[in-house]
Amino acid sequence: MDNSLTPEKRDALIEDALQTYPVAAVPHTITSEVIARIKNVPAPRPFGFSWNDFILALILSISIGALWFSINHLPPLLVAQIRKESILFYQYLLVNMRWLIPALAFGLAAFLSALTIPLLRRELLK
Repeated sequence: MDNSLTPEKRDALIEDALQTYPVAAVPHTITSEVIARIKNVPAPRPFGFSWNDFILALILSISIGALWFSINHLPPLLVAQIRKESILFYQYLLVNMRWLIPALAFGLAAFLSALTIPLLRRELLK
């Protein structure tokens, strides 16, 4: 498709049309309709907690309390096992750091570049 209209020419045509197009008269009923709509807008509700907020806060506080209680009351053998596994995991990371850091860096770069695809598409469609 041959589009010889440059963006500058297109903008100039639009500006010319906006400047020369005759302005229509405002209908007389528009002000009364607008005022009627403004008067019918309900007042904003004062801030307050609903039952959903209370239940969500209750569930989250019970969950955090249960997590804290269970962590503080673990059997000593399980605490030792968790400590041993954390040391082994740290040593595994130290040994495999050669390939793990570049793999994570390239994976993060690929993820961030994939996030730009919708933005680029939106720019191209303008």
